[in-house]
Amino acid sequence: MQVNHGKALGIKMPTLIVVFILVLTLGFTIPWYHAAWIAIAVGTIAYFLGDMLILRKFGNIPATIADFGLVFLLTWFFLWLLDFDLAADSNFALMALVTAIATAVVEYFFHIWLLKHKRGEARADARPSTR
Repeated sequence: MQVNHGKALGIKMPTLIVVFILVLTLGFTIPWYHAAWIAIAVGTIAYFLGDMLILRKFGNIPATIADFGLVFLLTWFFLWLLDFDLAADSNFALMALVTAIATAVVEYFFHIWLLKHKRGEARADARPSTR
């Protein structure tokens, strides 16, 4: 899949940071800097596994489902690692679930953009040069 990775990551990362901060910081009082680095870590892994591998081979819906599962597991894991800095009564599974649902919605539309952008580049590459 021919994609400008810088442009794609430049759209994906800020979007995920906003989603994670909205859900984790405003929804569950996780410090914003924890939410931001979790978003960056999860977003990087999800980009290469979900967007570059699964989306390419199976399409939007399977990639969105895979992103949901990946975001849930990774967010839960990173929150569990941060247990020393969070409230003892925190429900990491609920936090991860809400984050994964919100992220899946965003990822669905990001996949549409990514597939459209990829097709646009492929069409531009296929055109004969007029020079």
